[in-house]
Amino acid sequence: MITVVTSITGGKDGLLDKQNKGKATFRSFVDETQYGKTWEIDKAYDKFKDNRRNSRIHKMLIHQYVDTEYSIWIDGNIVLLKSPEELIKTYLKDYDIAVFKHPTRDCLYDEAIECAKKGLDDPEVIIEQVKKYEDEGYAKHKGLAECSVILRRHTPKVEAFNNAWWSEYCKHSKRDQISFMYALDKVGLRVNLINEHFINYEGRFIRGEGILEIIPHAKQTTKDQ
Repeated sequence: MITVVTSITGGKDGLLDKQNKGKATFRSFVDETQYGKTWEIDKAYDKFKDNRRNSRIHKMLIHQYVDTEYSIWIDGNIVLLKSPEELIKTYLKDYDIAVFKHPTRDCLYDEAIECAKKGLDDPEVIIEQVKKYEDEGYAKHKGLAECSVILRRHTPKVEAFNNAWWSEYCKHSKRDQISFMYALDKVGLRVNLINEHFINYEGRFIRGEGILEIIPHAKQTTKDQ
């Protein structure tokens, strides 16, 4: 069985119902009243002052919220055009985790520089984080994921990765892509970096050949870029 999970906080998105559900369960965690025929709706985590961090606990510690063999995390502005079963069969295969490759960068250090330049988080926090990784010998250009969609096989090793990623996230920047590859490397998961990018198809942003669609955020700020 497969559970598809999203979390929406701070009014950033509205629940998107037009999903290709297949036979999966769709579960959402929200901090404001929302309605959706596709989604089971639960209250989002609310202990952080930052809305972004409140949404990320469901993304990273997903094993604490689902008990199925597989899960698919999707950001609140993602619509699945192919069924969860097809995505798992096509992209997870013999891997522990599958995630789309970042379209323009292949290095967490480059990602950190970009986040700092755009003011997406406190530059001092970002610099301290990547200095730690550099001091530990984490190499440049080891790949970079775009973490809006994450396919997982729920195993003890994947759970260890989830916990490691969450630990890094809580200690460092709220830009989760910076710590994702580092945590993967620490745990040693078999990861599929999927090389399928978005294309503009008649004004719609479609990933690959009809895998999924990205919808503009309902509430857009410069810090969401």
